[in-house]
Amino acid sequence: MSELITSKNLEQVIEKNKLIKDDILRLANDFTVRFNKSGVTGQDKLSFSVLKENHLIQIPIDDEYWGGAIITKGNIKIPVINTAQPRVYQYFVAWHEIYHLLYDLNLREETHNIAVDMDLNERRADYFAAKMIFGNVYDCYYSLDDEDFIDRVIKCMDVYKAPYKAVLIELFEEAVTKYNDLDLKEKILEHFDNKPDDLVQKFIDLELDAELVKPSYVVSLGGLEKKIQNAMKENPDVSHHKDNYQFLLTLKNRIKKGVEELAK
Repeated sequence: MSELITSKNLEQVIEKNKLIKDDILRLANDFTVRFNKSGVTGQDKLSFSVLKENHLIQIPIDDEYWGGAIITKGNIKIPVINTAQPRVYQYFVAWHEIYHLLYDLNLREETHNIAVDMDLNERRADYFAAKMIFGNVYDCYYSLDDEDFIDRVIKCMDVYKAPYKAVLIELFEEAVTKYNDLDLKEKILEHFDNKPDDLVQKFIDLELDAELVKPSYVVSLGGLEKKIQNAMKENPDVSHHKDNYQFLLTLKNRIKKGVEELAK
C-alpha cells in the first residue's frame, strides 16, 4: 500500500518533485499545445473535456479515499471519476488521470486505481496535475489580506479550484526551493495534517461558492446510451441492441436511486 503525504514526508515529496520537474513541465507544455484544440480556458472544464473525448465515466461511489481509475482493455482506456467526492478533488483527479491516460508508459492492460501517494509514478501524475492547475500560488497567497493562515489557503483553493493539501504542497515547494520563506514553511507544516473539519461552512463564512467543496453526484456512462441508440437506428431488426439498451437504463436507474441515498 502506498504511503500518504503528511507533514512528516512533505520534504521527501519536494525532493521527488525536483527529480521530475523538467520532464513534467515539458509534458504540461506538450498537453497545452497538442490537446487544447478548442481553446478552452477553464482548467476544470479543459480536463473534463479531454476525458469525455475518451468516454469518461462519472459515477458516485461511497468511498472518500477512491478518486478514480483507468480501466484498460487492449488499446482501450476508459477513465472513471468518483463524483461522490467534492468537486475540488474531482478536478485534481481529472488531471492526475490525464497524465496516466496520455503520458504514462507504465499503464498496461489492467485497472489503474488512482490515489495520492509517494510512489514516483503516482508523484509524476500528481505533479502534472498540480502544474496544470496552479499559477503563481505563492504570490496569490501573499496578495490576500486575511491574517488567518487557513483563510488564505481556502481562498487559494477557491482561486485555483484545488484541494487543501495540493495548495499546501505547491506553497511549500515555492517557500522552500524558491523563496527560502521559513515562516511560511513552518505554518504549512503546522497545519498540513489538520484540514478544517467543515470546509463547506468555511467557504460560506468567507463568502465563497461552497459548491466547490461539495460532491456533484453526476452520473454519466461515457456516451454509451447514445451509442446504443445510434446502433438501434442503424439496425432496427437486431434484438440485442434493444436488450443492451434496456439493461443500461435499468443500471442507470439503480445508480440514481443509490445517489439519492448518498445525497441525504
